Amino acid sequence: MSLVKVEKRDKVARVTLNRPEKKNALSPAVIGEMEGVLRSLENVSVVIVSGEGGFFSAGGDLSVMLSAAEDQRREFSKRGNDFMDFLQDFGAITIAAIEGGAYGGGLELALSCDLRVASSKTKMGLTEIGLGLIPGWGGMKRIARIAGYGAARYVALTGKVMDGSEAYRLGIVNYLSDNPVEYSNELASGLSQKSLDSIRAIKTLLGTAQYSSDLEADLFGKILGTQNARTTLEKFLKK
Repeated sequence: MSLVKVEKRDKVARVTLNRPEKKNALSPAVIGEMEGVLRSLENVSVVIVSGEGGFFSAGGDLSVMLSAAEDQRREFSKRGNDFMDFLQDFGAITIAAIEGGAYGGGLELALSCDLRVASSKTKMGLTEIGLGLIPGWGGMKRIARIAGYGAARYVALTGKVMDGSEAYRLGIVNYLSDNPVEYSNELASGLSQKSLDSIRAIKTLLGTAQYSSDLEADLFGKILGTQNARTTLEKFLKK
């Protein structure tokens, strides 16, 4: 059975973690398969990430970590970090449809997406401190970038399990809906009409360590020269 399922309709792909018996825990095999699926996608503007069985992800697979030697645990963290960076920089808009719960590495996966949709009852948190661990896949820095260092300290140091409403108030969740997957599908339908060149340029600029006005000018010039941009502008000017 595949650990990750993928469905594609027009310019929207839905990538679903398919390990419901383990609450979609993220093992090295799951991470590897998910990266392979994403790399295989072509002509896609939006990717929805979700979990099978009404649950997003319980996080990193603790059974794998417990049985691993120190160098293997270090590699597990590095491999997860590399994948989260890859997902963050992926050349399409990524939406995490968070149902049920997203704990530890599961929340780190959601934080690596561009947008997050949850219900008010969804549970989430960087819960590692309660297990004597630390977040190992970049979740702390991503919360700091998304919601500020105060929120990052609060979430990581308390290990509190938040509901979707609290995460929304903190700025970690972008949209609240009783049905996150359905809402994500509707959101993706509209976003898929956006220019893929523009999406990729915006993500490139936001992904740079220090926002570069020179890079912005370079990408602006290149995109304005594309046929898609010129056609869209010509239609707009004729209104």
